Amino acid sequence: MNDSVVQNLQIVRLSDADAKYQTDHLSIFRQLVLGNEYMYPNIDRWFNEKVVPGLRSNERIAYVGYLDSKPVISAVVKRGDVAKFCHLRISQELQETNLGELFFSLMALEARAYAKDIYFTLPESLWLTKMKFFQSFGFLKATKADDQYRFFEEELQTSASFSHVWQAVLRKLPKLLNTFCVGGHRMSGDLLLSIKPEFAARIMTGEKAVEIRRRFSKRWIGSRANIYATAPVKGLIGEAQISNVRSGKPKNIWKHYSAYLGCCQKSFDDYTSDCEVVYAIELDQVKTYRAPIMLSYASNLIGEELVPPQSYCELGAGKPWTQAVSIAALLHGFRAASSNHIAKLGPTSRTPPCVSEDRQGMLL
Repeated sequence: MNDSVVQNLQIVRLSDADAKYQTDHLSIFRQLVLGNEYMYPNIDRWFNEKVVPGLRSNERIAYVGYLDSKPVISAVVKRGDVAKFCHLRISQELQETNLGELFFSLMALEARAYAKDIYFTLPESLWLTKMKFFQSFGFLKATKADDQYRFFEEELQTSASFSHVWQAVLRKLPKLLNTFCVGGHRMSGDLLLSIKPEFAARIMTGEKAVEIRRRFSKRWIGSRANIYATAPVKGLIGEAQISNVRSGKPKNIWKHYSAYLGCCQKSFDDYTSDCEVVYAIELDQVKTYRAPIMLSYASNLIGEELVPPQSYCELGAGKPWTQAVSIAALLHGFRAASSNHIAKLGPTSRTPPCVSEDRQGMLL
């Protein structure tokens, strides 16, 4: 599959509103799930009695994916102390991408607030052929499942502690964040900008399009910046593209950009009074998160204390803030189907074939 094809892949997150109002996305999702009835008898009963009530109660979260408006992906995760990857089905033409890893990561993120362990079932043949994929997430062995659902082969069950699965997700983030753009939010931000809350909010609303810095570099032109709002907010609130960087004497910068700075001249003069040269960072393509990712929560997610930069810091593989901003993209890239917001995924590289799960077990 080439990159241009995968760029047309979109994902919608389904939850209680879809079950309540019986949205079109839920109907499409149902068709995808029931398409495997030949291998799982009574799968329609499972969908009606387990999946839909689970969505209503928020015990379950589902995803449906589209390629050029054609439904091609469905997934369900059950949340709780013992979470379950209930279902992941990825169409054949997408099975040479990183989507299997992305969806395992998404489902783990959905379960994180509740789960101590995660399990799923799958056919023996799939375990034998894709063992390395599952083991890379901490699912090290599989045994015969108590319930057998398939007509043609034995069903196995595998489980892992959530902590092991989450550590695997964190290890995979550097690759995933360089592969996907989720809901318009690039997972691979280039730098983190610390901005006072009132100015950060104005950037998000479009009232402020230029940020001033005493020190900066034109090498960041074209880069994606993650926005961190300082105290008292102390959270990641969105992203923006750096379209241009211009340097000059403060009076010239004010003359050129005053209408876009979101501040009065006195505030500008107070900040730049002892500077011979300042930098104007032009921002566009702003994406706002649904809610701030608080500093304490982000630190807890990655298991490491995050220290915000005074001005900005570069992101890159192995850096704690890189993991934090990629998780922020995962958390906020997907919107409820009822909001008519569809998440868009960017270019993807090749990995071992993705797996797909159906009802109580996984399928290729």
